[in-house]
Amino acid sequence: MAFNMVWAERSCILYESGFAPRWYVPRADVDESALTPAEGRTFCPYKGLAGYYDIADAHRVAWSYEDAWAEVRRVSGLVSFEPDEIEVQLDGVRLRLEPGQNVVSHGVDRNLTLDETTAVRQP
Repeated sequence: MAFNMVWAERSCILYESGFAPRWYVPRADVDESALTPAEGRTFCPYKGLAGYYDIADAHRVAWSYEDAWAEVRRVSGLVSFEPDEIEVQLDGVRLRLEPGQNVVSHGVDRNLTLDETTAVRQP
């Protein structure tokens, strides 16, 4: 599955502790016809409430904070993607997670149950 986007000066990268850098892209630079709203939302204490999108058969691989907190207001209404779940290209360059940028998945937004998240933390 590939998803292409056009580079835009309005795009930004968000660096967040414990996560790989995430590109947030204006909707005008995304083929919105490929985004299908997905059920469920998650809350991030740093950014606010996120809504998710499916792309073809890939579930919850894009998201947006429609009203992000003031500290990260620039990402409000922009869309971000999971480059480890689908192929994402910006201006023909594939976005990839760099070595060491993988994180241990946790929580509902990573498709794990509460039992699975508890098991990850046990020695």
